[in-house]
Amino acid sequence: MGELIVMPPAEQPVNTPLAVADETDRESSFASDVATTDFSVWKIAPRERTAGYFPVYSAVSKAMQTAMRGWVREWFAGNMEILQKPYAAYAMLVYQCTHPFAGRPTNIFTYEIQQTDVVHKAFRSAANKLGRYLKSLDTKRLAWFTREHYFAYRSQEVVNYVYKNPRGIYRMLHVETMLMDAILRFSIIDLPTIGMEESLIRLRRTFRVQLHRFSEQFDLSPHTDELLRIATDTLVAKMAAEAAQPAPQRVA
Repeated sequence: MGELIVMPPAEQPVNTPLAVADETDRESSFASDVATTDFSVWKIAPRERTAGYFPVYSAVSKAMQTAMRGWVREWFAGNMEILQKPYAAYAMLVYQCTHPFAGRPTNIFTYEIQQTDVVHKAFRSAANKLGRYLKSLDTKRLAWFTREHYFAYRSQEVVNYVYKNPRGIYRMLHVETMLMDAILRFSIIDLPTIGMEESLIRLRRTFRVQLHRFSEQFDLSPHTDELLRIATDTLVAKMAAEAAQPAPQRVA
């Protein structure tokens, strides 16, 4: 990501039904968020080029990635008929089997699709886990042909298909990057300049739009407030852990 990327206006449409609905209920949504989560901790989040910046924000990113993979897995388990459309299912299978990206010092926090080596790392991590995951799927209610299709497939073949046809998984990984960019913009740029209320409204709107875009098959935007809470709770916990670490000893 290099220096903090300021998202272009095209990534935050304001004329979609989702954005219009969000604008309509902005006051009630803001009041609800403040009542359940204390966002004031973001005012003291680490700044760029400080020792805590990478470890804290990489922990936040990893927690969000983990939550999103869990929600995809839950949706998948309740909508097994997606397996009857293999090529639609492949991207979701590979995505949920990728390890959450731990980050790369000092300023890459997600599987950025422009970073070829980083994307390759995502596919490798999925290949290691996908075989076990396919065997764990409860496909009893599906047709015999569908079950045999997946049991006959080796996990590497599924990964190879997604690698050659990456549109679906690139969409998912790009949403993760946009969410993390929104977090960074919220804490580093917006909070100091426009204040908590307006900053939080912008952040929540971006989260809702991006989570809505995550997949053509289902909508993750109902998890907006939960994901914001997860990010904030992780920030609090990681900042506390960093503060508790002993200061490095100086060598005389």
